[in-house]
Amino acid sequence: MALWALLPGIPAIALAFAIGAVVHLGVGASAAVGGAVAVGGFCAQVLALGAARKVSPTANQATAYIGFLLLIALVVAVYFSLKAAATWFSPKAFAGGLLALVPVTFYEAFQARRGRIAEVILDADRAATAARHGGAA
Repeated sequence: MALWALLPGIPAIALAFAIGAVVHLGVGASAAVGGAVAVGGFCAQVLALGAARKVSPTANQATAYIGFLLLIALVVAVYFSLKAAATWFSPKAFAGGLLALVPVTFYEAFQARRGRIAEVILDADRAATAARHGGAA
């Protein structure tokens, strides 16, 4: 799922850079950095949730909550680091670049409801039902 998030994420980051670069190269770079932080953080969170799912439901909940807080902390840390150190940094473009996560979220929701991920979930559910009923499903 993390790799699938890159399918809409990378074009969204490129589009953010292209639109920002029309104004100024620093604006485009700021938007691209914001998009990379958002999409990269999302992918990291998906990988962490996949590992926690194998442990327990409680670990999954804790990972979801802590992952969200860490993603917010990462965004804030990158924002203040670039604001203090980079003369080309544009805070508004950085915030706009964070919106690159929107198409990623829609794509992942589609995959979970109707795409390949839904098929995998359905196959796993059928296999579990068959195992409970002694293979007669």
